[in-house]
Amino acid sequence: MKRFDDAPPWELLGIAPDASRDEVQRAYERLTALLAPGSLALYSAADAEEQRGLQRALHAAYLRMLGIAAEEPRHSATPPPARDATPPAPQPPPGVSPASRPTAAAALVLPAAPAIDERTEITGTILRQLRESRGRSADEVAARTRIRRVFIESLEREDFRALPERVFTRGFVMSYARELGLDPARVWASIEPRYLAARPPEEPHLPI
Repeated sequence: MKRFDDAPPWELLGIAPDASRDEVQRAYERLTALLAPGSLALYSAADAEEQRGLQRALHAAYLRMLGIAAEEPRHSATPPPARDATPPAPQPPPGVSPASRPTAAAALVLPAAPAIDERTEITGTILRQLRESRGRSADEVAARTRIRRVFIESLEREDFRALPERVFTRGFVMSYARELGLDPARVWASIEPRYLAARPPEEPHLPI
């Protein structure tokens, strides 16, 4: 496993080298929650010693990005200046923002994406695995797609009776597929037969 001490502090936290104090704080809090003992992200990904090493490295990176030497107490009234100069970070390729780059910590613990080819039947479980492999929460997907979180979770469990009528569920599935970079028509074609089999027939709308 890569030694976390070798990674620049901004890379470990997944932020730009010139990030503001607020950005440093948010990144540290997010990763601390993600890597808490017993969390799904760390399950079977690293042993206890590696987990502790990662958490120590994250804390040291957090302090360094705030301009505080790692050995200084956090309650120090006046942070001392950084003791060594940090070399400039390589710039991301054109069109890629620093915030879009995966953190070194997140890259370690994210589950692997499922293998999908032209014969793979897309299921709710596969959709969830794809989402989790990209470090995306159900809340994040809900905000981006404007699909209620309860419907996203019902779709991933294939609890089709908890989903709305076909026309709405089809729109949800296709929007979610696009968000994950999948072919929307193919995903709906995989899911629709199970959706219809799990639900009572819908009454036809009579012309007025």
